[in-house]
Amino acid sequence: MNRKEAEDFVYSSYLRAEKYHGYEEKDAERRHPEFTRELLRKKSGTPAAIVTGSKGKGSVSKMIAEILQTKFTVGLMTSPHIEDFCERFQVNGEKVSSPLFSMLMEEIRPEIEEIDRKIPKEFSVSPMGIQADFALTWFRSRKTDFNVFECGKGAKLDDVNNILHDYAVMNSVFLEHRRELGNTIAEIAEDKAHVITGREKAVFVGEQTKEAMAVIEKRAALFSVPLKVYGRDFWEENLRTEHTGIVFDLYVFGKRYRDIRLPLLGDFQAKNCALAMAVSETVFSDLSGKASVVEESLPNPENLPSAESAHSASVKGPKSSCSVMRSKSPEMGKTFEMDAVRKRLSEINWPGRLELISGEPFILLDCCINRVSTKAVKAVLAERKIEKPVSIIAIPEDKDYRGVVQEMSPLSESVILTRTNNPHYHFSEKQCERMAEEGIATEWAENFTEAMKKAEEKGLPIVILGTTSLLPEVKNWQKRIKNS
Repeated sequence: MNRKEAEDFVYSSYLRAEKYHGYEEKDAERRHPEFTRELLRKKSGTPAAIVTGSKGKGSVSKMIAEILQTKFTVGLMTSPHIEDFCERFQVNGEKVSSPLFSMLMEEIRPEIEEIDRKIPKEFSVSPMGIQADFALTWFRSRKTDFNVFECGKGAKLDDVNNILHDYAVMNSVFLEHRRELGNTIAEIAEDKAHVITGREKAVFVGEQTKEAMAVIEKRAALFSVPLKVYGRDFWEENLRTEHTGIVFDLYVFGKRYRDIRLPLLGDFQAKNCALAMAVSETVFSDLSGKASVVEESLPNPENLPSAESAHSASVKGPKSSCSVMRSKSPEMGKTFEMDAVRKRLSEINWPGRLELISGEPFILLDCCINRVSTKAVKAVLAERKIEKPVSIIAIPEDKDYRGVVQEMSPLSESVILTRTNNPHYHFSEKQCERMAEEGIATEWAENFTEAMKKAEEKGLPIVILGTTSLLPEVKNWQKRIKNS
């Protein structure tokens, strides 16, 4: 199996069954995570966290991995990739090599094909299930101490959720993927709340609406799993913006960490970091068997509890089952050193999240697919005094492209709608027609390159918003410009 064959194999079962299903079908009619449940549970065993949410789950997954990598060997599975499919699978920040990807995909191929032979022809082994199988196989060969897995759009019908996990993480939930997940926040939260299976030591919850929080609390209570909640157990404060990122303080389980730096824009990244730090502190204390944190001297401690007492309180719930953890790494038992954590966070790279592509001319890129996410985009434009940009928007018809256009149109000189190359997403010029019916003028471009050409001709700042499938096209455009 060569590299292309290995990558094609991930989608082979899905593409075989695709003809039996209509585009408008709900996930429940086509997705069957039970097909891989036994396989993925059998390969589980290493302590793990599964991260879900409507946005920011990839950022949080990356931050958890970066923090824990200061002491442990950590596997990380995220999606989608930017340029190389192998980016989806990393151990301590290094992606799997192309030859190893092909070799291990060939190794797991028989077990996937055996499942595929036994299921009805109109169903498939999901690409996420095959990727989870690959990740578990590779991580086991690397003897990882801890693994972090990012769910896809949901959790209830996501094969990734078959992996036995000690920690569940739910970032903010809002209206998205309505065709697949539901038409209300409560319905979407209910799907994602299935990341709570009853075996977790704790569930870490990012900032939520009351509607979403009620669903999460109900699910956690059903299984008697303790919640660690943003705004009560951890949060960020004293947020400041610098030219290349943000600076803020974290308050996590009674301990304050001052002047944390991220080379990322947007106040939501500080919230993501608070969530990631809460998860990481708890995981660290469970893995190492002690709740010890080395922090630099802090001026004016303001009577905060000591690290030891604060952490003892924070892990009281999940600590009761920590005996199932087994130390493997020679580094276990060492202290959680904030200097190393700070360095990791200050160097983190996560493309497409309020990414400043260029300062002059100003070009901002963000994976924004709904009205809610435009708030952060508009905040960055206001902070940098950017007025009347050209907005390029590539959001599929079944996502909230209308909400994004409605929010961006009043502050944009013009709005250009376009498509990405992803064949599974539907874009069309009818999106412009629908906006015109609302009195909002937009232009259509057949592809991103054409959209950028139109935008550059105007000589104005450019804002690029769209689904994550747009990122590779933006990066390829950057390369062409750099090499021309």
